[in-house]
Amino acid sequence: MLIEAARRAMDRAARAGGVTRAPGVCTTAQAALTLAEAEIRVQMKRSSWSRDYDEAGVLAQKAFDAGRSCAAHAQAALELRRERADRALNDLQEAIAHTTALARHVPDGERVKDQILRATISLGEGRASFAQAQYERSEEATGRGRRQVAEAVRDIDRFFDDYKSDARNATWRRWVTQALEDAKKGQPVIIIDKLRRQMVVVKGDDEIASYAVDLGLGGMDGKTRAGDASTPEGRYKVTEERNIGQTRYYRALMLDYPNAEDQARFKALQKAGQVPKNGRIGGNIEIHGEGGREQDWTQGCVALSNADIDTLVALVGVGTKVIIVGTIPDGAYK
Repeated sequence: MLIEAARRAMDRAARAGGVTRAPGVCTTAQAALTLAEAEIRVQMKRSSWSRDYDEAGVLAQKAFDAGRSCAAHAQAALELRRERADRALNDLQEAIAHTTALARHVPDGERVKDQILRATISLGEGRASFAQAQYERSEEATGRGRRQVAEAVRDIDRFFDDYKSDARNATWRRWVTQALEDAKKGQPVIIIDKLRRQMVVVKGDDEIASYAVDLGLGGMDGKTRAGDASTPEGRYKVTEERNIGQTRYYRALMLDYPNAEDQARFKALQKAGQVPKNGRIGGNIEIHGEGGREQDWTQGCVALSNADIDTLVALVGVGTKVIIVGTIPDGAYK
């Protein structure tokens, strides 16, 4: 019967969440079905010889057409919700990955890490709802995750802004400017930006190479003594090249840390009581391989992937100047 077809159409719409996803069309369809069913009940109460189903037939046809429209609208809305929820999940996953990469630049960023963890939990909740076809709930979870990521990014931006106004910027600018002048003399110069976790090699007026780097476990902290696992900031030279079998980390370029500037800084820290009197300044700072881990893990050295250290070694040599700064100040490197 036509009325049964109308009911089946409304059942399909209900499974697709028609009342929620296409309320206008489906409310009209339900009203049409109710009228058709009511007319049929009226006729069934009459004597068989006096029953007239013409009006019921007309209403049933309307209910059927409205039911199909409701089901179609509900299914289309469902697919749209599904696509939106899927896109939101993918966007949140990318945002978490990007923010996690930025978070490694922030020392003691427990608040940032907490927000990223919360966003990751929200992502998991969104995936679970999506798997159950609860797309609205999935979008609610991803919306919550986006807000948590945004909060983490604001904290990271605040750190970057504060760091770029650090009093040491004047010194870093002077070092970078001098390094670029040295590069114009025809010899390559290495500049390492700790904040960006980036190394550039400059020769003449050209940047001839750029690499991602891993730093010491101390992250952005400046090196003050042996055992602090921090990467030093200063002006150095390559003193030795070590090949496979001569270093623990594939290949290495040894630096002249501690140099005279480091020694003077260390003595000043000892005098100020910021380093124990019996403390040691440390040494054996290298640019070496086995990096590319996208995390800070060394004992103070600068690590590149093996492929990158291979190309770097081919570009530089003993005597190459190496400048390590907290960050390259805005406008210092063009």
